[in-house]
Amino acid sequence: MTAAELCQQIADRRAEALAHRVSAYPRQNPIASDLGPCQREMVLAMTHWQERPLPPADLKARFERGNLIEDAILRELSDLGFTVRVERSPFEVKDAQGRVVLRGKIDGFVSVERETFPMEVKSLNPNVYNRVETVEDFDKFGFMAKYPRQLQSYLYANNLPEGFFLLDDCLGHWKLLPVALDWSALDAIIRHCEGAVAHREAGTLPDYHPDPAVCKRCWAYGRVCTPPMEFHGLQILTDPDFEADLNRRGELAEAAKEHEALDKRIKARVQGQTGLVVGDWLIQGRWVDKKGHEVKPSRYWQSKIERGGKAEV
Repeated sequence: MTAAELCQQIADRRAEALAHRVSAYPRQNPIASDLGPCQREMVLAMTHWQERPLPPADLKARFERGNLIEDAILRELSDLGFTVRVERSPFEVKDAQGRVVLRGKIDGFVSVERETFPMEVKSLNPNVYNRVETVEDFDKFGFMAKYPRQLQSYLYANNLPEGFFLLDDCLGHWKLLPVALDWSALDAIIRHCEGAVAHREAGTLPDYHPDPAVCKRCWAYGRVCTPPMEFHGLQILTDPDFEADLNRRGELAEAAKEHEALDKRIKARVQGQTGLVVGDWLIQGRWVDKKGHEVKPSRYWQSKIERGGKAEV
């Protein structure tokens, strides 16, 4: 056997093992880690759970690595002298009729000075990690927009006023983001879940989500849910040159995001230093004082461009 053949055998066996560790499971209620913006999707996740695509092997590997990072973080917090309680026991939220409308599991609790705070650990791709500074920044990313709803449900289920996110960039760097219980946001979450459970029991579906970008990212899109284009006010444009421009823009998007994250990290590193030589690079800087002024009202067209097609996971 050659080294190349051995490497291929290792890769094949790992992919097979990861695939065996992926399975679908039925659900009768919304779950805290999957609180998306579309109530229709929440119902379909309960009624068509068998048709939801399983994560591919590489994504399953990412999830498992995230679990290992989470365990290491909990141990490190304990080593730092904090009381860490890890139960991962399920919780339930019931409505006024006694129906379970939400289930979930909490990563853990940190206790200090007789106060207890629920904690949600998230390991992020370094490029994404560098772009998240506040809880509001989660809204920049489709799947991550669920995270604040998840932690709000944890606070409510445990009758606690505050908790926090601990973010890790998979390289050992941390960001800690405190979160306070938001009753307005929580009320919307509970109503959302109550409506989904009511539709499941009645065998009906809510209307489509009004934002086509939300539909495009959904696992159900093109499988068990295909809103007509006229619902979103869309029309088909046949223009091969324009389509080629959009395709090329999409190819360059990831490189642009990586550049943005690196540029931000580098500029933070050199702030306050007037002159540096790093290898072939000369870096110079100075403080610039900006004068305050009023911005006159204006109007501009804001475009949001995303690739279409059904979601893979």
